[in-house]
Amino acid sequence: MILCAVIAGANSITSIHHYAQCKIKMFQELCGISQVPSYTVFWWLLARLNPAPLQEAFIKWASPLPLEVKSKLIAVDGKHLNGLVSGSGVHLVAAWESARGLLLGQVKAQEKSNEITAIPELLDTIDITGANVTIDAAGCQKDIAKKIRENGGDYTLALKGNQGTLHAEAENFFSQAEKAGYSEDTHCAVGTTLDKGHGRIEERKVVVTNKLDWLETREEWVGIKSMIEVTSKRIFHSQTSCGKRYYISSKDWGPEEAGAAIRSHWSIENHLHWCMDVVFCEDASLANAMHAAENLAMFRRMAQALIQQDVGGTVGIAKRRREAMWDDTCALRILGRLFQMDIKSF
Repeated sequence: MILCAVIAGANSITSIHHYAQCKIKMFQELCGISQVPSYTVFWWLLARLNPAPLQEAFIKWASPLPLEVKSKLIAVDGKHLNGLVSGSGVHLVAAWESARGLLLGQVKAQEKSNEITAIPELLDTIDITGANVTIDAAGCQKDIAKKIRENGGDYTLALKGNQGTLHAEAENFFSQAEKAGYSEDTHCAVGTTLDKGHGRIEERKVVVTNKLDWLETREEWVGIKSMIEVTSKRIFHSQTSCGKRYYISSKDWGPEEAGAAIRSHWSIENHLHWCMDVVFCEDASLANAMHAAENLAMFRRMAQALIQQDVGGTVGIAKRRREAMWDDTCALRILGRLFQMDIKSF
């Protein structure tokens, strides 16, 4: 009932209960109930339900879904639920498969902690064998790189001030390589891309070196094989902005592959976090008792995944939610996708 309500546009516990009341006849036929549970029942269920088995069931459902591309790119990123009244709120760290636009798992960062401790826990709950895991600078840690390699994956990690020495060495190397004209002695490969659309022009230059003999700290990073520089120049409404970003990776990249992998990381922001905030109004949610916030977040992501399977992409989710709100057959068709996989997975 909760999942069906969220699919059909319910964004809060009050709305879930109201939807169930309005659809009492449908749920009487589906569930064999005589009356709709009270608001208190929904509230206590969401507050006390252990999020771990719910997430495990979702992952078991999502894992067998078809993968149409050979490369597996997984973006790991955190999202803070800002609408909570408790002050500190809830911070969730998610793993997102960019190619399919599919949530693979999420964990809640413990109190007085951050993404650094939550990411290894998340990586142990999903299969990253053969995948390239991209993480922003907050997750650029030696232990996280080691965990990814131990679990059978590769990493591409953003560098910023939290790795001051390594960031400075990358900046200095690529600066010297550019001055040398990227000669053979620098062992650099260079690629460029140009994107145009919606009044924006963006040019990117990707420089990759797969020879790191000069890097004194390379032994501290398990499996490190390459270092990447991305230079972006964006022109939007006659205003120009430029920037440089640096990455380390355990893969022998070419510039085109490296650029595509790095750009894929933004899929989690554009297709998951944005969707949760704009379509599911997650930041407006005030549920914060016990496990309520985490469970509601999981139901939203389950609903998004089911709707996405129905529409065949990452667009049109808001439209399909409205259709599910107005048409019970649409809501039940989307909900029914939950059982198209082997029910024994649950």
